[in-house]
Amino acid sequence: MHSFRKIKNIFMKKLLFLLFSFALLWSCKERDQDSETLPAATQSGANTGGALINGKIWVAKIELPSISGGNNTLYHTSPALGQYMLDIQLRNVTNTSGDNIKIFITSNEDITLNTYQLVSDTDNTGIYSNSANYPFYTNATNTGTVTITKFDKANQIVSGTFNFKAINSNGEIINITEGRFDKKFQQ
Repeated sequence: MHSFRKIKNIFMKKLLFLLFSFALLWSCKERDQDSETLPAATQSGANTGGALINGKIWVAKIELPSISGGNNTLYHTSPALGQYMLDIQLRNVTNTSGDNIKIFITSNEDITLNTYQLVSDTDNTGIYSNSANYPFYTNATNTGTVTITKFDKANQIVSGTFNFKAINSNGEIINITEGRFDKKFQQ
């Protein structure tokens, strides 16, 4: 009778392990965004993002670590120099054209819950690129905003919304609206 309980306990532990593993795999699958709808505007570090690009839904896919092994969203500080930089990157890693949206914020004050103007092709910048076109950049004429709705340094989460118009070197303009992101970042 004792060996039957032992076998039953081992079986139950293996069954629980399999169920837990299945649930974990299922939850990872759920995080891969549906490309037919924009992701919810969450603030939990879900590593999601998306926008309407010229009215069409564009959704970032779950990112793989970059070649250098780091996260693709970065927060850099040099308080002694008065430099604070946030680099938000949304990528569609399953798309062979390599679509991505990048937002750079550079400030002489620390990044806070605020709306930042995207009015430059060097400092506060919105960029959209894919292999089919030259990159589109914001500039003094084609501008936008990014609103940081959560900036949690302790848990390394940045969330917010964005929209911008950008132009490429051929003079083509792209309009990005209803953008949102909920990212873990690396310091």
